[in-house]
Parts: sequence; structure tokens; C-alpha cells
Amino acid sequence: MGITLDATERAMLVGTHGEGVLATTTPSGAPVPLPVWYVVVDGVPYVRTPRTSKRVRHIENNPRVSLLVHAGEAWRELRGVLIAGRAEIVTDPALAVRIEKVLDERFADLLPPPLPDRVAGAYAATVILRITPDRDPVSWDNRKVRL
Repeated sequence: MGITLDATERAMLVGTHGEGVLATTTPSGAPVPLPVWYVVVDGVPYVRTPRTSKRVRHIENNPRVSLLVHAGEAWRELRGVLIAGRAEIVTDPALAVRIEKVLDERFADLLPPPLPDRVAGAYAATVILRITPDRDPVSWDNRKVRL
């Protein structure tokens, strides 16, 4: 028995967690991992980000990304899923509105009311990113390690 998560366990962790690290790359190839809130709709992860963010410019330059979702604090509790793939801006207005609604509902209780002006201004114009895997995710679950 390995320490990987099976498909059901991966779907459960990614589908219910909501917090991850999205890594993009600069034009020089340097990785830029930053925390994000995401939702999974119809099995696909989506992220909202300001339209003017460097993240969007990085993706326009190179759409290859990775999304890391992990949980646990002590080593023996750590588990995670690393999704490598491509990000694209959602251009279908109906889908974008649907994802915005899911994001708003999922994270409404976690936002400070009201957002500081500088942050609210940055999020005044956002885009939705769809993360499409280009291979099976990598996963691990240290809870499965027999010590």
C-alpha cells in the first residue's frame, strides 16, 4: 500500500478544501507560488484574481501552472494534491457569473467587512481562471505511513 491518495480521496480533499497555492512563472522562468482561494465546479478548479495582477500577465505569457492543495499540521497528518496543468481566463460570461456566485458563497464569511480600499480597488475588476490538468495529479498522505 502506497501513501498516495486514490481518486476519491483526491476529489474529497480538493473539492472541499478551498485554499491552495497557485504557482505561475515569470518570463524568466522563475516560479511564483501564491496562496489562493479556489472552488471546484463540475470537477474543475477555478480561481478569481484581479484582472491587472501579475498572475494574469504570467499566465498570458505562459499558461502552465500548478495548484497545490494540502492539509495537516504535524508531519504524520500531512496530505496533499498537486495539480499540474494550464490556466486560462474564462471567457464565457454565463460560466464566469456562475463561478463568481460559488466563490462569493464559499468565502463570504472569511472576508473582512469591508475590504480595505486598496484591496477592494484591485478586486473591482477580476477574471476567473480555469485550471485544466495536463496529467494525473501527484498526491501523498502521510497518515498512511506506518511508523
